[in-house]
Amino acid sequence: MLVLLHKWTDQQKRLVEFLAREYEVFIHADKRSKLTIEPRSPRVHVYSEYRNYWGHHSLNKATLFLFRQAARTGFDRYLLISGEDVPLKPLHEITRFFATNDQEFFEHHAMPRAQWSGNGGFDRLDFFYPKVLSRGPANPLANKLNILLERLNRRLLIPAMRKFGRRPRLPVDYWGGGQWLNLSGHCVTQMLAWLDANPWFERKFRWTRCSDEIFFHTLIFNFVSDVEVRNDHLRYIEWHPGPEIPQVMRESDLDKMRQSPALFARKFDLDVDAAVIDALYAGLN
Repeated sequence: MLVLLHKWTDQQKRLVEFLAREYEVFIHADKRSKLTIEPRSPRVHVYSEYRNYWGHHSLNKATLFLFRQAARTGFDRYLLISGEDVPLKPLHEITRFFATNDQEFFEHHAMPRAQWSGNGGFDRLDFFYPKVLSRGPANPLANKLNILLERLNRRLLIPAMRKFGRRPRLPVDYWGGGQWLNLSGHCVTQMLAWLDANPWFERKFRWTRCSDEIFFHTLIFNFVSDVEVRNDHLRYIEWHPGPEIPQVMRESDLDKMRQSPALFARKFDLDVDAAVIDALYAGLN
């Protein structure tokens, strides 16, 4: 189990301790957060190699790092989740599901994707997005500076690039979808070996935005062979009606989550609704 974390509260502790009952858990903690994580189980492995920024290539790097660390041991299945997830099924059911389903499970769509703004998502790759535009929450002065830089990027840099030349794309078919992956050991072994032999691929995604929803999808469809991919990330996520995007789950969502065939749901926030988290875990024991 691979987990991307940017905070460490009772919510994340509960998730990790629950997963470690049966699985090896590999955590990447956002280096910016300076989290102190002291695992209670030898099955939990904690790293903090990268400063992660929303929409930035650093998320791809942290995810790849976790795959590489876990692959040193070698597993039949690798699941990527966030610290804001909660399982919807008992661990033995998750294990049984993958024992009888050896496909790769992640959401995927050929690009350009109609639901994505900016030329079906290609604007994320075609134009220059410096790290400062992806820094996320900060103090009020820094936020104002980020807003100004974002406007300059969109009003000056991107229009200039549209006129004088975009970043060149790779000669591949691009695919995109949700960030959350459920990959077989066979797929991960091929994926990492190919990247080791072709480091240029990862370099092409520097200075992109939200390419964590494109990088692995494009890599697998173009350069990993002998795999069958299912268009299902096995997550229950509510993009509407909000107020958050995606919506933070509440007790009113319990029945829908319990009836879902998904293995996990996201996202949850202990400060928004702790009762829904308690209710889901109570049904897993």
